[in-house]
Parts: sequence; structure tokens; C-alpha cells
Amino acid sequence: MKNYFTEDELSCPCCGVNKFNDETLLKFNKLRHDIGRPLAMSSGYRCEAYNASKGYTQTHATGQAGDLAIAGELAFDIVSLAVDYGFTGIGIKQHGPHNTRFIHLDDLEAANKRPRPWIWSYK
Repeated sequence: MKNYFTEDELSCPCCGVNKFNDETLLKFNKLRHDIGRPLAMSSGYRCEAYNASKGYTQTHATGQAGDLAIAGELAFDIVSLAVDYGFTGIGIKQHGPHNTRFIHLDDLEAANKRPRPWIWSYK
């Protein structure tokens, strides 16, 4: 399967480390292939230090999560297909300026304070 995402998209913005999980990346690539349109990953792997500095959860530090910069009809299409591709966490931010909208996808298992499957919206 072709990798549609660049090293920069997959790597931590503060240290450049890429610990993106291979199985998770395969799901993102299958989704991108079947959608048939470019998808930009706005946030891939993020190290624990970066997440802590921004007040983010550690979901991205697992290497099993990514945010796709998507708005409108394409966002609906992604959410509609995400469960079929094995994603168990779906976060939706579709308000505000178009360049700040995204869909978070992860394939994490259920854990303490992290139920799965789960869908949520961002404020």
C-alpha cells in the first residue's frame, strides 16, 4: 500500500521524532486511497513533552492517532467510513475558520478514562 503521508506530517513538531504506528498508518493510507482525494494530516505523532507543553492528552504520543485537516462534505465522508477502517476514536472539530477544522482518528483500545469506541466534539 502506498504511503500518502509525508515524514513531516507524521513526525512530532517539536523534536521531529516519528513513532507513528505502522498498523495505524496502514488504516490512514487505506482510507486515503479509497477516498480518492488528498488528505492532509495536520497532527501525527506528538511526543509526551510536546503534548504536556500544550496541555494535550497523550493520545498522539501512542503513535496510534492522527488529525486530518478536513472540513465540510469530506469530513462527513471520513467520519462515515472511519469505523469500517478500524478507528475506535473519532474527534470532530468542524466550527471556526476552515483552516482550523479537523477530524481526529485513532485506533486505541479501551482503557481507564478512555472508553472505546467513542466519538466526541471539540469546543
